[in-house]
Amino acid sequence: MRRSFGTAVTVDGLTIAAETTRWGPQPAPSVVAVHATGFCRQVFRPVAGVLATLVEAGAMTALDQRGHGASDRPEPPFDWWELGGDVLAVAGDTRPAVGLGHSAGGAAIIMAELLAPGTFSALVLVEPIVFPPPHRRQEEQTLVDAALKRKRVFETPAAAADNFVTKPAFADWHPAALTEYVEHGLRSTGDGWILACDPEVEAEFYRTGPAHDAWDRLEELTLPVTLITGERSTTHHGRYLEALAGRFGTEPAVDVVAGASHFVVMERPELIAEHVAGRLPAPSTHAAPR
Repeated sequence: MRRSFGTAVTVDGLTIAAETTRWGPQPAPSVVAVHATGFCRQVFRPVAGVLATLVEAGAMTALDQRGHGASDRPEPPFDWWELGGDVLAVAGDTRPAVGLGHSAGGAAIIMAELLAPGTFSALVLVEPIVFPPPHRRQEEQTLVDAALKRKRVFETPAAAADNFVTKPAFADWHPAALTEYVEHGLRSTGDGWILACDPEVEAEFYRTGPAHDAWDRLEELTLPVTLITGERSTTHHGRYLEALAGRFGTEPAVDVVAGASHFVVMERPELIAEHVAGRLPAPSTHAAPR
């Protein structure tokens, strides 16, 4: 039987919201999961649901990044190394755990392990935003422009869902992931339902994403790593993917998911769960690393 409960930690005066899902006898292997820019912790619920069918006992803790979901919103500018600190605060005494991160969340997982080696026993990274130098803010970006033009207010969650499904980014999402995002990626106001991650926060994440220098330290990571990317990715492919894989201190397993986009976590939660199960300590796992 799965049981979920919410938690919160305070980091530098900010509240970081999280939730933990547990199943089977405890204590059990743990997973710490961090979402991509613009989303929320609940998009990992479908992954946790599948994982609970693959391992007899476990726990997944997913957090809302600062400025997202139910976490506090700091004033810009943002330093992505602070995202790693947020992960460490949430991980607490669950370490060592398997770190699962998507996009900006992948970078946060990486930086948490760099800041406190041994936090994780293995990393499962889905298109992590870790780029080579020069490391600097990028004010002018297509992603920034798109975020600031995003529709912010919806009459109802159903109206938001109708809007989302017309967008290419959501086209191949698993229905359960879309349901979780519609339910938890919005918050109610007197004027309707607004995005829990304000477009200004999303845009600031994009501007500051290229500024961190975790790329220069990837060789320090000698624990098992799985890199997952979508076949239709517009960033994590070809020479860049090869270069990224070669930066780690140990050779990672690489899975280019056929037909998938950058949003593999929400499109293929069952595959993500299989990868995580394969990185959890024996004897709890029933799936081998892919």
